[in-house]
Amino acid sequence: MKPGDTAPLSGTYVEVGQGGGKVKRAQQIYVNQGETLPMLTSYSITIEHKGSMNVRNRQHCWKLVQV
Repeated sequence: MKPGDTAPLSGTYVEVGQGGGKVKRAQQIYVNQGETLPMLTSYSITIEHKGSMNVRNRQHCWKLVQV
């Protein structure tokens, strides 16, 4: 779930990477149904491919781990 979305279920949410992978020092929060998920900081990565440099903006997401 993206930051700023409304929580569909009450429970514990954990911070995960953009693709759903684990994050070092991930935040864990308890949110009630209908509350807004807190914002997470965005970051940029630089990708070099065949001599060209591309900058991509990324943001972590929230995942429900315990109801």
